[in-house]
Amino acid sequence: MIIQRFQHIKVPADLMKGKKVLDIGCGRKKLPGAIGLDRMQLPGIDVVADLNEKLPINDEEFDAVYADQVLEHIENLIGLMYEIHRILKPGGILLAHVPYFRSSWAHIDPTHVRSFTINSMNYFVKGTYLYYDYRFRDEAFEKVEVFLDTDRPSTLKRRFFTSWALGNPQKFENSFLSNLYPFEQISYLLTK
Repeated sequence: MIIQRFQHIKVPADLMKGKKVLDIGCGRKKLPGAIGLDRMQLPGIDVVADLNEKLPINDEEFDAVYADQVLEHIENLIGLMYEIHRILKPGGILLAHVPYFRSSWAHIDPTHVRSFTINSMNYFVKGTYLYYDYRFRDEAFEKVEVFLDTDRPSTLKRRFFTSWALGNPQKFENSFLSNLYPFEQISYLLTK
């Protein structure tokens, strides 16, 4: 049946269970059970650090890094991604949620310094043309998975557009369809 072709895959709910997690830029909404890192000492913050600088964390200390609506605020994203790679154990994961570039949320907040597309994280992942053609360093993640609007209900329309966007990112994002059906959030799951 044609409907079975189209999927709206969601980030697994238990992804962080049993892992030592660093929640970067968590503010007052730290992931339960995680170590919270932010640039200001707020209630629940365990580590105070600037995400644009070297992180005061040992190499390979964490199983997972969680970033919810943070990366779009980072001026030195390349530096932060290399720091995340450094502090993750082999096989560790980064789960990052950011506004999708077509979403009004990507542009409403004046503190956002960048937008994200389906392929934005490929720069940091082996086996992608962005990694091979444009990287500055050899450290890289082994795999990236992309999820669109994982916190929204799965409808036939959403499944259709999700499947098409993820299957043909350049065609979708550079066509009128990405304006017709703009996703709100993109999530990246990178594995070291």
